[in-house]
Amino acid sequence: MKFTFILLLSLVLATGCKTKTTDTAPETFNITSSKGLAIGTITFEGEKPVNDIYRFFYEPTSGDKKFIRQNDGKIEIKARIKSEPAYNGDFDSKKTYLFVIEREPGSYAFTQYNYLDHIGYSGMVSNSKKFAIPFDIKKGEITYIGELTYIENAQPGTPRVVIWDKFDRDKKEFKKKYPNINWDITKNNTVKKGDTGGGIIDFMEQ
Repeated sequence: MKFTFILLLSLVLATGCKTKTTDTAPETFNITSSKGLAIGTITFEGEKPVNDIYRFFYEPTSGDKKFIRQNDGKIEIKARIKSEPAYNGDFDSKKTYLFVIEREPGSYAFTQYNYLDHIGYSGMVSNSKKFAIPFDIKKGEITYIGELTYIENAQPGTPRVVIWDKFDRDKKEFKKKYPNINWDITKNNTVKKGDTGGGIIDFMEQ
């Protein structure tokens, strides 16, 4: 019985998480690269994590099945420190996480998020509705797509994720963490519109 439960949990996690590993920044990047970078931040609005793992999935919005399969992925955040729920991000009281997506040129979108309420045999994965936060990746370019603010205790009918323009603030943090990359070539293309998924996504400017 225990083996069956573990097997079922593994299948649920595999379905919810896909098989890609979390993205990491390349050692170096320049305008001669055949790929491009999309960068941004994820900030959690709340006193402490409600869940143990958060995942934000993205995929190409054009191209054949092989291209889509090879270039989809996720940003995964584990919000635990020494078995206790806690944010462990890059700055802003550890609540803000830098992310870097290195992919083939094309049109992409964040399309869904999910979370695992707690790590263990009885952990449950919850998936959001589908939405679209669109962005482009261009050959040899770095594109900033904004801050995704995740509202932990969002009430039904209100946005869960809000996109903000925090370009100047975030570029400084990228320079600190990844000094080998010339972040001054970054273009600010903060996402200003897309599919809100029935209101769970909101697009703001600041």
